[in-house]
Amino acid sequence: MSGISSSTSRFGADLLSELSTSNFKPKQLSRNLSDGLKKNSEATPSFSDHLENSIKSVNADQKLADQKATDLATGKETNIHETMLTASNAELTFNLMVQVRNKALEAYQEIMRMPV
Repeated sequence: MSGISSSTSRFGADLLSELSTSNFKPKQLSRNLSDGLKKNSEATPSFSDHLENSIKSVNADQKLADQKATDLATGKETNIHETMLTASNAELTFNLMVQVRNKALEAYQEIMRMPV
């Protein structure tokens, strides 16, 4: 069960880390937009990089769970416990990704409702 919570918490921790350590300074970017963006992207991975890596991780978990289920069904694998843990891990990481997407969509919709 520690494998399930570690990848789930890794995904969440990466997102929270990026959000909490964000050094977005509008005045700095308005002074020198291209240099500011280049320095920021070279120094630390961007939010989109974290998001892309997290989505790839969720996809890898799903593929691994599918492979383990196929192996169990064909008789290559006999350990049902490991197969079920892998499937549960894939389900949890996918559900977390969906919840993050829902929160991002809600935030976007809330911003769009703000009067200008």
